[in-house]
Amino acid sequence: MFHNIDYNTMKLFLAFLSLCFYKLNASYNEHLIETALNISQSSYCLSKMDTWECQTCSSSNIYETTLDQNSELIIFGYNNDYECMFVGFRGSSNLQNWISNIQISQIQPYDDQEIFVDKGFYHLYDNLKPSILEILSSLAIKYNTNQLLITGHSLGGALSTLLAFDLKYKNYDYDIQSVITFGSPRVGNDYFSKTFYSFQLYSKRITHYHDIVPHIPEEFLNYEHIYNEVWYNEENSNYKICDDELSEDKYCSNSCAPTKCTSTSDHLNYLNISMGNDGLC
Repeated sequence: MFHNIDYNTMKLFLAFLSLCFYKLNASYNEHLIETALNISQSSYCLSKMDTWECQTCSSSNIYETTLDQNSELIIFGYNNDYECMFVGFRGSSNLQNWISNIQISQIQPYDDQEIFVDKGFYHLYDNLKPSILEILSSLAIKYNTNQLLITGHSLGGALSTLLAFDLKYKNYDYDIQSVITFGSPRVGNDYFSKTFYSFQLYSKRITHYHDIVPHIPEEFLNYEHIYNEVWYNEENSNYKICDDELSEDKYCSNSCAPTKCTSTSDHLNYLNISMGNDGLC
């Protein structure tokens, strides 16, 4: 096929194929988003029940176990539709108290000292990490796969981002199929966001209209969101794929900054699913 093509043309052709593949991989998969949303909300429901019987506990998911530690709850299982393990991080059990008590400071826990992450989010993740890895190792053997879907709402979105970043940065043997967050706060600085982008993961950061949480901690405190925001309108009927490869898109959720991004009701409603401890269970 390539007998008469010179080396430079070959390189350009392969680069073009790579770009096409990346754009295809970066497309918006609504079924995957709904799958992740159901897992994220189910993590709240499993705080109150022991069986996989909530309204968002989809039959496409095989629920395996729960990790309840350091006031955080994480659910683990296997999704039949995408043939991968899943990790679902619950958000804060008390949104107002969590927002009021956020201690904003940054640390540099990675070898690359240009990477700054939120101290509180990272310490919580780091305390959970040994148990997370132990459970994932067991599930990987049981289902004979290293493919992984990571998701979470609110604080759970921040922890999802840190897990995905940590697994990629430290070269753990997991194939992260997708990272889907809903109403996630900012996690790290601009360099953290750029490093996350370099992993070229299928990552979607879903935000809803004037949701308050995606605007904390504030940008002027040296925080920036990871890429691939998808911003839903107030009615959850339309969405915008945001242009945020280089920086946050001022025409997406940041369009309501700095005075109108104050809604907790938008934070507790994603794709018309009521989220949180008092949400759809």
